[in-house]
This record gives sequence, C-alpha cells and structure tokens, in this order.
Amino acid sequence: MLVMPIFQPLFSLFILFVIIPYCFSLNPQGEALLSWRKTFKGPHLEALNNWDDSTNETPCGWFGVTCDVNNNVVELSLSNIDLHGSIPSNFSSLLTLQKLVLSRMNLTGSIPKAIGSLQYLSYLDLSDNGLTGEIPKEICNLNKLVELYINTNRLQGPVPDNIGNLRSLVVLTCYDNQLNGSIPGTIGELKKLQVIRLGGNKNIEGPLPKQIGNCTSLLVLGLAETSLSGFLPTTIGYLKNLQTLAIYTTLLSGQIPEQIGNCTDLQNVYLYENSLTGSVPNSLGSLKKLNNLLLWHNKLVGAIPPELGNCKQLVVIDISMNSLTGVIPVTFGKLGSLQELQLSMNRISGSIPIQIQNCTSLTHIELDNNQITGTIPSVIGTFENLTLLYLWQNHLQGAIPTSISNCQKLESIDLSQNSLTGSIPKDLFNLQNLNKLLLIENELSGQIPPEIGNCTSLTGFVLTIIN
Repeated sequence: MLVMPIFQPLFSLFILFVIIPYCFSLNPQGEALLSWRKTFKGPHLEALNNWDDSTNETPCGWFGVTCDVNNNVVELSLSNIDLHGSIPSNFSSLLTLQKLVLSRMNLTGSIPKAIGSLQYLSYLDLSDNGLTGEIPKEICNLNKLVELYINTNRLQGPVPDNIGNLRSLVVLTCYDNQLNGSIPGTIGELKKLQVIRLGGNKNIEGPLPKQIGNCTSLLVLGLAETSLSGFLPTTIGYLKNLQTLAIYTTLLSGQIPEQIGNCTDLQNVYLYENSLTGSVPNSLGSLKKLNNLLLWHNKLVGAIPPELGNCKQLVVIDISMNSLTGVIPVTFGKLGSLQELQLSMNRISGSIPIQIQNCTSLTHIELDNNQITGTIPSVIGTFENLTLLYLWQNHLQGAIPTSISNCQKLESIDLSQNSLTGSIPKDLFNLQNLNKLLLIENELSGQIPPEIGNCTSLTGFVLTIIN
C-alpha cells in the first residue's frame, strides 16, 4: 500500500492560498458610494478612480472620504469636480456622516428629504451647483448642524418655517437662489447664529422680523438685492456683536433706527438703494469701529450729523443722491483714515471746511451737484493720494488753486458749472495721470497754457474761456 506523506495536504492548502487571491467584501458604506458613482456623467470621473471594490473592504482610503477610528465614513468632500449628477436620495448607509461637501460639482435635481436623516451632520455645503426645488423642511431636523451653505443654486420656495429648530446653527448662507416668501420669525430662535446671508433672492419679501434682535451672536446680516420691505426693526439695536449690516437694493422704507448706535462692533453699514427717509441718525457717531458707511440713493433729509467725526476709522462715506441739507461738518477733519468722501447730488451748502486738510488719505472727493459756496481750498493740494476731484455744479468762486498740481495721482477733475474765475494753472498739465479735465460753464479767462502738451494721458478736456 502506497503511503502519502502527511505534509502533502498542508502543502496543497498553502499553494491554494498563494494562487487564489483573497476576495475582499466591500462594506455597505462603500457599496452606497459606488452606486452613487455610477450615476455620474461628468468629464472628470478620473478623480474617483480609486473608488474601487476589488482591493478594499472600506472606502476609507478613497478620494474625498474620511473615516473615524472605527472605519465609519464621517466626511465626504468632493468640491470643484465636474461630476454632473445629483445628490443621492438614500443615506441609510451613511448615517455616520458629520461633514458633507458637494460644492461646485455641477449637481442638478433637488435636495432629497432623506438628508434630514443624517443626525450627526454638523457641516453641509451644497453651494455653487444647479440644484432646484425647495429647501426640504427635513433639513431642519439636523440639530447638530453648525454650518449650512446652499447658496448659488436655483432653489425656489420659502425659507422653511421650522428653521428655528437648527439651534446649533452658526452660518446660514442661501444667497443667489430664487427663494421667495418672507423671512420666518422663527429665525429668532437661532441664538448661536453668526452669519446669515439671504441676498440675491429677489422674491424674498415682507419685513425683516423683529425677532432678528434675538440673534445676539450675529456678526453678518446680509439681505441685499431682495424685495424686503417695511422698516428696519428697532430690535436691531440688540445685535451688539454685529459687524456688517448689508441690506441694500431692497424696498426698505422708514427711518434708520437710532438704536443702530448700540451695535458698537459695526464696521460696515450698507443700506444704499432703498427708500429710507428721515435724517442720518446722530447715534452713528457711537460706532467707533465703523469703516464703511454707504447710504446713497435713499430719501434722507436733514443735516449730516457732526457726530460722524467720532468714527475715526471711517474709510468710505457715501451719502450721495439724497436730499441732505446743511453744511459739511468740520468734524470730518478728525477722519484721518478717510479715503472716499462722496456727498454728490444733495442740497449741501456752505463752504468746503478747511479742516478737511487732515484727511490725508483721501483718494476720492465727490461733492458735485450741491449748493456749496466759497472757494476751492488750497489745502486740497496736500492730498498725495487723490485720484478723483468732482466739484461740478456748485456755486464755487475764485481761482483754481495751483496747489492742485501737487496731487500727482489725480486722474479726473471736474470743476464745471461753477463761477470760477482767473486762468487755468499751467501746472495742472504736469499731472502725468490726468485723463479728464472738465472746466465748462465757469468764468475762466486767459489762454490755454502751452504746457497742455505735457499731459500725454489726457483724453477729455473741455472748458469755456471768457475772452
């Protein structure tokens, strides 16, 4: 009888393991991601080449996928890849997700209601896609959600009434969609909210709810380019941490509430292109951190409050295209950081205060279309950074100061429609950057200086000379 060596079965078993490769079994989370991958039709699928079930048990090493220590998928980030697909409608295998970033992926279709099942989700970014439909109310079930970005899509319908359920929410950006309806009062439940940006939704209407005053953590309130109407609520004064108030190009009316002076962290006030009435509130002078004050194209009346001189960090003042009266406050001489002073198209009278010489950072002076009298102060020649000087259509008299030629960065000068006299200073034509010089409808005399040939950048030169 032939006796087989005892080691032969063991050796055969060893050969079996060597020759036959180990077969991996991909877990359900990986299977769910692979199923989603198969729906993409975009040109950049190669970005997901390592999404492969042949060599992985989990998707933890895949592009854009992050797992925790237990190999659960906690983050999926696939921004800036043109995959041309839709958001999966079933998240039952991905309930451990904490962060989902699908921005700028050319995604279409709606936001699925199932996204509300991701109870651990703290960060959701679906911005810059082509998503349509309404914001599902189920998204407001995500009580751990801290940041929500769904801006720059084609979403319609209202902001969900139950938005107040997102008590952990810090950032809410829904701008540049096609949302409509009013802002729900439940927004006031979001005590941790720091940023709200709903601008660019032209059909959002109705008043800003007074409950906004309960959002005392707000840093940015952005509701520009909507159909928001009614008055600014006085409760805005409770927003002590607010840094930027941007509600421009809307249908706001009524007065700017005095309580705005309580928002002592305000740096930017953008309330232009509305129908605001009343006067510019004196309380703005309490905003010591204010950088930009843009109130142009409203229906404001009364004098410019001298208290604005207390806002020593102001960089831009633009209150053009209103019906302001009175004089330019001498307190503006305290604004050493001021770069742009734009008060055009009002009814401002009096002279240009000499104290303006302290505003050494000025680049733009636009005081045209007013009733300003007196002479052009020679101190304007101290503004080394001045690029634009518009004083046209006022009641200015006297000579054009030769000191203007010290403003070597000047590009545009318009002194038309005044009562200026004397000759044109020849040194004006040594301004190498000057491309526009308008002096029409004055009482200037003398000859055009031959130095005009030095001004090689000049493309517009119009004047009236009395012989």
